[in-house]
Amino acid sequence: MVKRAIFLTGPIGAGKTTLGRALAQALGGSFIDGDDYALSGRPWYASSLRTSRAIVKAATAELIRGDHVVIAYPLRCINWIYYRRCFADAGVVLSVINLRATCAQIVHPARGRSFDASERRRIAEMISEGYGERTFADATVDTGSLQPAAALEALVAAIR
Repeated sequence: MVKRAIFLTGPIGAGKTTLGRALAQALGGSFIDGDDYALSGRPWYASSLRTSRAIVKAATAELIRGDHVVIAYPLRCINWIYYRRCFADAGVVLSVINLRATCAQIVHPARGRSFDASERRRIAEMISEGYGERTFADATVDTGSLQPAAALEALVAAIR
């Protein structure tokens, strides 16, 4: 069977973690929250390579036990280039799926998550920087307009 690393990328609140866990379960794989490997209190550019290396190491370890690992982490092009090379060298297929939602959809009270002012600013910033519209992604799922079950179905379809 083909080993696959699946990245879910998008702005804060787009559903990377929630849908990532559900997707991993649906595929019989494992889940990694990329934020767990980032250095807190440091800007992304000060720890990007260290974080990327740690994610590759953790994903590779998970792929020894199974065929799929789902990684929730917002990607920049430089990260994608690094992951693409590392996983290709290991014989692992890399898939990237954009999770797209508007700021209004993400912060809507019906979604059940509250955000402080700095998180709201960062959500708007990430959307304007294209985190839900990466051109290097293999597919895009509009999590802002789909219910969680339908978003999961769309993710599974995008992988298969």
